[in-house]
Amino acid sequence: MKITLLVLALAANALCAEQTNLGLTVKDGKLYRNGEVYRGLGVNYCDLFQELVHNGDDTRTLDGLTFLGQKKIPFVRFWSCGFWPSDWDLYFADKDEWFRRLDLVVRTAEEAGVGLIPDLFWRTETYPDLFEEFMQDWANPDSKTRAFMSTYVKEVVTRYKDSSAIWGWEFANEINLACDLPNGMEFLGKKIPARKVDLAKDARNLMTHQIAESAFVAFAEEVRKHDPFRFVTTGNSTPRWCSFHIANKLQPLWGEDNREQSLEAFKWYAPDPTDVVSVHSYGEKPEDVKYAGVTGIEATLTVLKDFARQLNKPLFVGEFAGLSPDKTELKPKFREYQTLYLDTFVKEKIDLAAHWVFDYTRDRDSMGLVRKDNECAWVIDQLAEYNERIRQQLVAERQ
Repeated sequence: MKITLLVLALAANALCAEQTNLGLTVKDGKLYRNGEVYRGLGVNYCDLFQELVHNGDDTRTLDGLTFLGQKKIPFVRFWSCGFWPSDWDLYFADKDEWFRRLDLVVRTAEEAGVGLIPDLFWRTETYPDLFEEFMQDWANPDSKTRAFMSTYVKEVVTRYKDSSAIWGWEFANEINLACDLPNGMEFLGKKIPARKVDLAKDARNLMTHQIAESAFVAFAEEVRKHDPFRFVTTGNSTPRWCSFHIANKLQPLWGEDNREQSLEAFKWYAPDPTDVVSVHSYGEKPEDVKYAGVTGIEATLTVLKDFARQLNKPLFVGEFAGLSPDKTELKPKFREYQTLYLDTFVKEKIDLAAHWVFDYTRDRDSMGLVRKDNECAWVIDQLAEYNERIRQQLVAERQ
């Protein structure tokens, strides 16, 4: 009996030791890293793998990842997939080379001490185009779209689940913003031959919250087959302030949801078994940042955190910035609003947040785009400063 108990104890200790090296895990509505509650701030690094998809010998983004590690940025969110249908050409022609390039990202992150939150299907319209199907096929378990989702999840998760660099898994990007739109047909029918984009102007390509929910659940279940520990999230933005109205065709059609209606729509986009709620938020004029009957950056984040708490799930602000990239007329307010976001993250104990965006393409120039040495370079140092504040906050909570 004593020997049996000893064996069980050793096995339990080994399992605990294994779990401490498996990124971020959810327990009792909080994120844990290495056995302790964790909160932190990172950045979006969209080009991290995309650059390598186009040129396997280009080290620009790998060097950028090393730089972020030196600056003590704890994690990055990035797409670990093709963006356009044409970006998948390499995968279908030479899968070994595709993964050799993705291996470079993971290995560099391990060496730099930077966590990775890979998004596996960023642009959901890409896959119906690839397989000559429709957006509604995300809800069809027998579709080619869903079959490919299962295949790619298995390939990526099983390949990297033992890496200390992987912090969690994300499905797509802002699919909820396309749901239930009364004018959804206006956004269909665009053709870009060079990128193999040809999503037909067809009602079967209209996204609904029911289709999206089916896809979220299927993705999370597939991840859980291969990784029982790390968090799984959707990649959604903050629900539209009219989500309940447009889904239920209430009048006025674009009317503002009240708090109860907002919570109901919030739940659509955070179904089990996803275990971290994803939202995105950008600064605007205070009266233009609105949700669930409140206005302003601080008030909306407070409501979002409260809603996540009611679901007993951590909140991941997967994209934020002091201003939206197109709000150039408000540029003098960028630093003020950026700081307000960070102060609110600390005050409300937001679990994770990632600034949009770091080093996005070689020549892009937009509001909030951070490079090593451009006018927004200070954002990186500010994030590191606030991460230290959060670390001290967590230490105090443990005492």
